[in-house]
Amino acid sequence: MPSSGWQIVTSLFVSILLALGLLFTALFSVQNATLVSLRWLVWQSIPLPLGWVLTLGFALGLVTGAVVWVGRRQWPPWG
Repeated sequence: MPSSGWQIVTSLFVSILLALGLLFTALFSVQNATLVSLRWLVWQSIPLPLGWVLTLGFALGLVTGAVVWVGRRQWPPWG
C-alpha cells in the first residue's frame, strides 16, 4: 500500500526535528563539559557531563513519546 504525500511530508518533518534536536544537543555538550549531579528526594546520581544528561533526557523523552503514541493508537482495543 503506497504512502500518501502527507504521510511522507509528516515523516520527513519529524525526522528533521529529531535530527535538529540531536544536533543542538551535541553542539551544546561540546561547548559545555561541566559535570552535573542529579538529585531527587534522597537519591543522587554520579557526576556526569551536562551533554550526557541532556542526551539521555532527550532519548528518554523520545522513547516515552513513542510508547504513549503507540498505546493511544491501540486503545481501546474494540474501537
